[in-house]
Amino acid sequence: MSILNQLREGCFTIGVLHVPPFPTSVLGGERSLEEIVAHCVKNARVLEESGFSSVLLQNVGDEPVGRAASPDTVANMAVLAREVKKALSIPLGVTLLDHDGRAPIAIAKAAGADYVRIKVFCGLMVKMTGMLEGLYYDAVRYRREIGAGEVDILADVFDREGYPLGDTDLGEMARFAVQSCKADGLILTGKDQRGTEEMLETAGRATGAPLLIGGGVDAQNAGQLKGRAQGFIIGSCLKTPGGPYADLSPRACREVAEAFAKQ
Repeated sequence: MSILNQLREGCFTIGVLHVPPFPTSVLGGERSLEEIVAHCVKNARVLEESGFSSVLLQNVGDEPVGRAASPDTVANMAVLAREVKKALSIPLGVTLLDHDGRAPIAIAKAAGADYVRIKVFCGLMVKMTGMLEGLYYDAVRYRREIGAGEVDILADVFDREGYPLGDTDLGEMARFAVQSCKADGLILTGKDQRGTEEMLETAGRATGAPLLIGGGVDAQNAGQLKGRAQGFIIGSCLKTPGGPYADLSPRACREVAEAFAKQ
């Protein structure tokens, strides 16, 4: 199910679930796959019951990761996403730490998920993990090859976790991502709120695609940001104390969802 119509209506809130380490991850995990599934299903339901528009799964616990997703990562994420999808009546997305354009599409197709987030979609980015080349060709071609046209691609432009190589203008890159590389929506995230707002303004002038903010959103700044983009990806502020894989706080989730629901 395409999320584009819902995105264009605005105030589309995406709650991120940081998936604990799988048993097969590089550093190993203490939880079994069954326990991880139960944890994510429980917290995904918290997001839906709080009024979020969508849930996004990210394999944060698999650090460190390689350039391409390993077969066990694809298998684990597909099983997890399938079970979470069955528990929800709202759209589900998938994103990987791994630099891979095909794997998230494959996972989404197998699980019945609705969209993927790809952080380095076009251009060249320098990150802590090295120089990363845009994945647009692999992602778009593979989506067509496996008949996954129903899976939308949300693409970051100049992801804040890295630096673009070259002097390409943000507006030019945003236009290229949509027109030539076939991104369905664009994710913009600056180093701070003002930087995010400036990026949204530039990308908005360059393209008519739905725009999403990829981070730095909470209940306090929702009122300032909700008119500037159509979608909002929200993660860390929703958690209870207790580490990166702690349960979500129902209260924090409700506060964010209600902040976006206010007229």
